[in-house]
Amino acid sequence: MALASLLLFLLAMALGATTLWLGYKRRRPVVPLGYAHALTALSALTVLGARVFTGPQNLLLNSAFFLFLLATLGGLFTLAVRRRDEPIVLPLIVLHAIAAVVAVLLLLAGVNAGG
Repeated sequence: MALASLLLFLLAMALGATTLWLGYKRRRPVVPLGYAHALTALSALTVLGARVFTGPQNLLLNSAFFLFLLATLGGLFTLAVRRRDEPIVLPLIVLHAIAAVVAVLLLLAGVNAGG
C-alpha cells in the first residue's frame, strides 16, 4: 500500500507542478487541473493512512503521513483564500510544495526500508 501511495503522490506532484506552470504562464489558475491534483493527493493520503493505521509501525511512513497532512492543510488553505479569477498565491503554494516534497522523500525512504 505504501508503494501505491507513493505512485499516487508522484502523480499528484506532476499534476500540481503542471497546474502551477500553466497558471503562471496564463496568469490565472487552471482550476480543473488543480482539482485533479487535489483529488489525486487526497486519494494517496487515504491509501497511506490505511497503511499507517493498519500495518506494522514504520516511523518514516508515519512521519510522511503527518507531513502530508500538513501539506494538505496548506493546499486547502490556499484553495480557500483565493477566488477563481485571482492570481495564484505563490508563497502559500511554495510552502505547500516544500512540505509535500519532503514528505515524498520520507515516503520513498519508508518504502525502501520495507514499508
